[in-house]
Amino acid sequence: MTTRSIPLLLLLALAGCSRKEPSPEFTRASERFNKLYAKELDDAYLDPAMHEVEGLLEKVPADSLDAQAAGALLTRIRDNRTRLEQAASDREKALAAARTPTTLTGVSVTAPLPPPVSATRPVADAGALGPVAPSAGMPIRDFNRLFGDCFEPAGPVEVNGRGPRDSYQMVDSNRCRTAMPGMVNSVVLADSQAVMGVVPKSALQRVQPDAGTSAPPAPPDAGS
Repeated sequence: MTTRSIPLLLLLALAGCSRKEPSPEFTRASERFNKLYAKELDDAYLDPAMHEVEGLLEKVPADSLDAQAAGALLTRIRDNRTRLEQAASDREKALAAARTPTTLTGVSVTAPLPPPVSATRPVADAGALGPVAPSAGMPIRDFNRLFGDCFEPAGPVEVNGRGPRDSYQMVDSNRCRTAMPGMVNSVVLADSQAVMGVVPKSALQRVQPDAGTSAPPAPPDAGS
C-alpha cells in the first residue's frame, strides 16, 4: 500500500462512521405533547396548543434520528383529532334529532275520534269521584288539571282529514301506570279546546319529519 492512498482510506472510514443526530425540535415537541396529554388526556388533541406541537414535528429533518418517531406522533395527533371532531359532530346531530318533534300518522287515527266538542262541555258523567282516565270530549283544562302530571307531550299528530293535533303519552311513573293501566300503550289526542280521543300507539305510524309523505299502512282484514 502506498502512502498516497492512506488519506483516501481515512476519509472513507470517517464517512462510514457518521451517524444521524437527534432532533431538538422532536425533543421539544415530545415534551409539550406529554404535558398536554397528561393534563387533558384525549381532549388534548383538540387543544389549540397542540398545533404548536405539530409545527415542531413538521420541522424535524428527514435525515434526523427522530424522523420516523416524529412522523408517527404527527399522524397520531391528526388521526385522533379527526376522530374526536367526528364524534362531537355526531353527538350534535343526535341531539338536534332528539329535539325535533316526531310526527305520528295512520289510517286508524280518524275513525275512532268523535267530532271536537266545545271546551264548555262538562266532564262526562263519571260519578262523584270524577273520571278515572282521559276520554273523548273532556275539556283540555280538565285533562291538564286531573291528569297533567301523568302525561307528557309526544309530538304533533296528523289526524286524517283534520290536520295536526297535539298528542300526549304517559310518563314513566309506577303511580300513573297503576292508576290507568289501559293508558300505558295509548296516546291522547287533543286540540286547544278538548280531548279528541284516545288511540293505541300501535294504530299510529311513526315517520321522520321532512322524510316525505309515506303511504299509510293497510287496515287489518276484518276476519283477522
